[in-house]
Amino acid sequence: MNPTIEINLKNIKKNWLYLDGLSKKNIETGAVVKANAYGLGSNEVANALWEVGNRSFFVATAEEGIFLNKILPKNRKIYILNGYDKNYKKAFIEFNLIPVLNSPLNLTSFFENNKSNSVCIQIDVGMRRLGFQPNELFQFKEIIKKLNLDLVLGHLTTAIKPKNIANKKQLNNFKEAITNFPTVRKSLAASHGIFINNNYHFDLTRPGVALFGGIKNRNILNVVNIELPVLQTHFLNKGEGIGYGLTYCSNEKKKVATLAGGYADGLTRNFSNIGFLYHKKIPCPILGRISMDLVTVDITHLKEEPKKLTFIGTEQTINDLSDISNSISHEILINIGNRYTKKYLN
Repeated sequence: MNPTIEINLKNIKKNWLYLDGLSKKNIETGAVVKANAYGLGSNEVANALWEVGNRSFFVATAEEGIFLNKILPKNRKIYILNGYDKNYKKAFIEFNLIPVLNSPLNLTSFFENNKSNSVCIQIDVGMRRLGFQPNELFQFKEIIKKLNLDLVLGHLTTAIKPKNIANKKQLNNFKEAITNFPTVRKSLAASHGIFINNNYHFDLTRPGVALFGGIKNRNILNVVNIELPVLQTHFLNKGEGIGYGLTYCSNEKKKVATLAGGYADGLTRNFSNIGFLYHKKIPCPILGRISMDLVTVDITHLKEEPKKLTFIGTEQTINDLSDISNSISHEILINIGNRYTKKYLN
């Protein structure tokens, strides 16, 4: 028996519409759907977003862009966040994939191979991962002038904390850099940046994890529901341990359920002995160490023996799990894995 995941496409659409409504009507709302739409399925998610009006899609790699090209109508834009890869020169040209140029080396490679197609440039406003520095913009300004520039973007480091002083500093860094591109569209805000204030919106916003319920906001709807089937129930006697390493030892007789689902399915070992699964609204503590395929929970307090328990749902969202495991909602989603039986709700 496989665990099941329900993915609510209707709520993804509603989340996009809500986020779109936070900015002015002349500002476009795009969508970040990299890593197979955060593990939820690029095909279904991208088409749902298309239906609701999204036209700009951001992915990480050329391969992801090639896949989107197969499933979306032609009047869309697909941005490749990791930049230009000359190994996919033909695909960039044929499918009009828009590389986000992140370095002088990436710029010269694109210019030598593919200078006529649309392109985006990323400004490093403070992340110090990818992007052009101000002096590099000046150094390569003659080449940049010859590009068919579609967009200039930046990426905030601390947008999850709206009052962090780094946000204002990076906004100013971005404003200073974009003076070099007076007629080109600009984009700075991703999911959390949208909520700081409208000074961060510019011409296009780029929500990602917010579309999938991954930020704490009462207007953002949950998208994922995961249920794990019970494989076996048994009693754990006083003094007995359970699981690898016997990290849990019972101080009384307990009834235990073993369920199909482990760290291969997103139940990371961080949840061992501290996390919960749910029977309706009733929490069932995880006992012992979570293994690759199995998890054991205490069901002593349940009036009926369950056939399944909920891992992610109304009572425990991906945001709750990120708090419990000292992680982030992005990581919770990505770690869900591919063994689930998927059911899409629309």
